[in-house]
Amino acid sequence: MATIHGIFPALPTPFDAKGQVNTKVLRELIRFLLQAGVDGFYTTGGTGESMLLEPDERRKVLEATLEEVNGRVPVIAHIGDIATHVSADLAAHAASVGADGVAAVPPPYFPIDLPALKAHYQAIADSAGDVPVWIYYIPSATGSSISTESFQSLLEIEQIVGVKYTAINFYEMRNLIEMMDGRSFTIMSGADDSCLLALTMGASGAIGTTYNFMAAHFVQIYEAYQRGDIASARELQFAANRVIKALTSVPVIAGTKVILRRMGFDCGLPRRPLRPLTPEEEMRLWSVLESTDFERIAGITLQAKS
Repeated sequence: MATIHGIFPALPTPFDAKGQVNTKVLRELIRFLLQAGVDGFYTTGGTGESMLLEPDERRKVLEATLEEVNGRVPVIAHIGDIATHVSADLAAHAASVGADGVAAVPPPYFPIDLPALKAHYQAIADSAGDVPVWIYYIPSATGSSISTESFQSLLEIEQIVGVKYTAINFYEMRNLIEMMDGRSFTIMSGADDSCLLALTMGASGAIGTTYNFMAAHFVQIYEAYQRGDIASARELQFAANRVIKALTSVPVIAGTKVILRRMGFDCGLPRRPLRPLTPEEEMRLWSVLESTDFERIAGITLQAKS
């Protein structure tokens, strides 16, 4: 099993002018991020607009990612869906093409009890075979809060090896780690603005949106923490958070694609019902980003505005 730690960009799904998945741009972005020193990739999660993709599109994104990465770093495929059979089918595909792990959000929309949730993850685990399974915990998006006791029940499924924890209750996150009592188990933080906080509470790394355009910066945060230089890691996190504050002043996925376009990776527009930024929003975003010394933080000279 691949070791999961460090900085994992949650890849966007690039679209071309016709709204089709653009694997050429995806591959270019992956090459750029590998050069920046990232430790792995996470495909078709929230940043990748997973719930707005057809299953075949999700398969296409994963296959292109695995081909471009070519075993250099681990790749986790998010296969979560509202329907268990779709998640299970995507898990089986991910296993068949060589993904290093699969992750799934609890099914959104319908309220389901713990036995139903456990059966959902068991079906995913059965389909994934020997491939490790991750719970993607993001209550702000799914509306599902999982108690520590419920986590304990879910973790009776042997293939579940970790949680992508996109929440900021680090007390509960730490409880999950300690609950494992020696079992191999990994937490990856999902809140970019709290990456360092999660590391100090025992997370092994982080999976996030802004690592697509601040990859080298977050690698520095992780490396500073690993060598015990908390003061440097803290200042780097503060600098990243000023960029994150600018991004969250607009719709995040649309804003991310605007930033990546200026960096030379035209990921197209977000898929409806998500909307692109208005010209006014884009101007405001760049105005705030320029005040954060974004080019230095991103480690790249931006192309001319378009």
